[in-house]
Amino acid sequence: MCFENILAVVMLSTVLLTNTYAAGEPVNEDLSLLFMLSDELVDMGKQHDSVGFIEFVNMALKLASENRNNSLILPRASAKFRTAKYAVKEGHFNEGIVAVEEAKSILLRKRTLKWDGGS
Repeated sequence: MCFENILAVVMLSTVLLTNTYAAGEPVNEDLSLLFMLSDELVDMGKQHDSVGFIEFVNMALKLASENRNNSLILPRASAKFRTAKYAVKEGHFNEGIVAVEEAKSILLRKRTLKWDGGS
């Protein structure tokens, strides 16, 4: 009976260790497609190509909305992409370029937790 208790303790401790390891994994987001799209958006904005700009910004918004539940940063970037879309629809290409560059700077920020769990 003592052997069964020891075995139960060992089994439960390994389950707890695997759960804490899984919960402590860092979040890795692949934002390379959004970086490429934002570079293309800046180029199209400089060429005053509104049709291509709106098409590419729609792709960026669709890509950001697919991953919205898993990311903390994509909703902020998608808001900037929406701002750029509406600015270019009104013919303000410089404001659209600025909004896309702000979205890109949001995507480039180092993502760290401000709360470390305390004691």
